[in-house]
Amino acid sequence: MSDWYYEKKGERGGPVSADELKAMVASGAISLTNLVWNAAFGSNWKRFGDTELAPPEPVLPPPLPSNEPAALPPKPQQPAPESNDFLASELTKALIGKKQDHYLAKWRTILAKAGTDPKKLAMTSSWNWPALFLPYGWLLYRKLYVLGGIMLAVQLAYVLLPDSVPTSLARAFLFATFGIAIMTALYGNAWYLDAVHRRCERLRQEPDQTAALAKARQSGGVNLVAPIAAFALVIAAAILPYLNLIGWGGSIALVRDGYMTGYSSTTIGKALAASFDDAQWQAFTSDKGATVVKFTGRINASLHDNAIEQLMRPVNEAATENDFNARYGSYDTLLPYYQTALEHLKARNRLQPITEKHGCAQQTTIAACDALKATFTLMREVVETWAADAYWPVGEPVEIQWTVNPDRRSFSLASMNSNAWKGKPFSDIFAVLYE
Repeated sequence: MSDWYYEKKGERGGPVSADELKAMVASGAISLTNLVWNAAFGSNWKRFGDTELAPPEPVLPPPLPSNEPAALPPKPQQPAPESNDFLASELTKALIGKKQDHYLAKWRTILAKAGTDPKKLAMTSSWNWPALFLPYGWLLYRKLYVLGGIMLAVQLAYVLLPDSVPTSLARAFLFATFGIAIMTALYGNAWYLDAVHRRCERLRQEPDQTAALAKARQSGGVNLVAPIAAFALVIAAAILPYLNLIGWGGSIALVRDGYMTGYSSTTIGKALAASFDDAQWQAFTSDKGATVVKFTGRINASLHDNAIEQLMRPVNEAATENDFNARYGSYDTLLPYYQTALEHLKARNRLQPITEKHGCAQQTTIAACDALKATFTLMREVVETWAADAYWPVGEPVEIQWTVNPDRRSFSLASMNSNAWKGKPFSDIFAVLYE
């Protein structure tokens, strides 16, 4: 009877007979999962495989018996240790040693945030006060020797920096030590957790867990000797230059780390390091048997600018005064340099543009300009132009010598030699150096 309908690709087909429907399934026109319907189904469609027209499932024989012995059941796979297993492990506690409860509580919070992924651990913060105040000491105490050694090396490098290094480099090392301390305080607990976790995993692989626990107790815990030795090394490095040991190094340190009379704001070494390039320190014995410490260097741009600023300061201040005497008095500051400046600019054909600019003849003297204002501004510009070229010029070599006194605890300034300083008293030179 042709009372069957079928669904194919979302469209309805039929009516067909039951035999026709079976033939369509056999030919692959439709499959057992296609929907079919006849009047007996009421308002519901059914899959062909769920109807009485579906062919019965074939019954297959069991597999042939094998002559080989039956395989052993697979060994159950050991699950990866959970964080709670790690925290509760006796190996972990043995590796920590002192203050187990403190660090286990810290680690429980860290593991809840990052798990045991080393990359995530490195970015998970947990504050540690001892690591802030003595980072290399705490790391060595907890047997994190690689990290502790690196941070100790940075600390020693900063302590041993000579005063002759550029200020920018000294400041960079200072900021680095502060940064290391803060970073260790923030992430030291996570680094410690990662290190202990790695050690614990290696020990878990050993077949004899009793022996593994003994190894954990021996290799774990803390090391009090290492941080004490490291701290003593840093202290020794810090005070060694001040011990004035016998020899050239002690004599140089005595002067370099000492102070000039009247200038106690900074050491001689730091003052000279900020003012000169190519700084060199030497010590030798004079013909009279005295120990002499010699400094050589070249004037840098900062010292050059400071010298000009101090030279022109009274003049620039007087330029704002309306009083005749105040302005005229500033000429006394310029006069020692004015004639030198004129000759310097004349020799380089640079004077005429300045004098013409101020309406004066090329052979300008103070009286050559009628107006006081013109004379004042002319003199200032002439001296400023000369000073930019020839006053304490950048790159000019200098040499300073001190004589170490017989008590080897004090010293005296012996000489200050440079073309930039001819005719200047020591007090004027140091006033610029310590500006």
